[in-house]
Amino acid sequence: MKKNKICVVICCREFSSKISKLLNDIQTTSKFDEYEIFVVLVFNFSIKISNSEYSLIKYSLNNVNFKITYEKKRGIANVRNHALKLIKKLKFDYCSFLDDDCRISKNFFINHLNFLKKSNSNIVTGPQIYKSKNKLFKIFERNFKIGKVISWASTNNVFFKRKILNYNIFFSNKVSKYGFGEDQLFFLKLSKLGETIIWNNNPVYEIRQIDRENIMWFINRNYKYGLTGLLIDRELYSFVTAYFLNIFKAIYNLLKSVFYLAFFLILPKDYLYFSLGYFLRFIGRVYKIFYIR
Repeated sequence: MKKNKICVVICCREFSSKISKLLNDIQTTSKFDEYEIFVVLVFNFSIKISNSEYSLIKYSLNNVNFKITYEKKRGIANVRNHALKLIKKLKFDYCSFLDDDCRISKNFFINHLNFLKKSNSNIVTGPQIYKSKNKLFKIFERNFKIGKVISWASTNNVFFKRKILNYNIFFSNKVSKYGFGEDQLFFLKLSKLGETIIWNNNPVYEIRQIDRENIMWFINRNYKYGLTGLLIDRELYSFVTAYFLNIFKAIYNLLKSVFYLAFFLILPKDYLYFSLGYFLRFIGRVYKIFYIR
């Protein structure tokens, strides 16, 4: 039986112990006969990792082949574009992007592979579940019915056929100025070109990060979601369309904020966080309407 070749791409700001945990998970997934894995690690700095760090990566992956490379230009879009240029030169059947702060189950790749083969699609995505019990993170977790067609994916959990690289699309530095959003735009562009993105309930798990478990991180993150929204729309549509679409989405966020605030009066405080989150996104979008840069 011919094995499917899966290229797994992990973009990292720097080496840390969390990367080793993800690599250990990938090692456990490599025991299936249906495929073989090749891992590409792209670090966002020019100083090479130490010999001890390299040895730890090699130990974590054990029998899995891997390549380490570096992108000198700062910014996650530059790192992901570096990865795209590299993997276009490699031979593989499927590709998966994962974040370096996530964990996966031993069935992760086989689940996505089998699901994609049965679906009428070249791209499959799924949820990211936060290990933290903090209620602040619930607003960031996407949850759809399995098999639902959606318009975008994130690089924290996406699995696709190699053929989508033929579109020659890259990640936008303009959108990533606030630290994220370029991956959403990347797959939105593919969706606009006719590619179908299907939801599979095959999660990744973001490890607990104490520095994010506070209200200021929550406020900053949701506000920047609002700021990023118009930047994404401006690359997808004309200026006028993007402007009015952003007004519509701002009103939508405000209505969702009011909706969750109403439920907060009779249900747990989770709904207060949802209300605050959508209100902050509303503020971010309104700010961009009057201050477009």
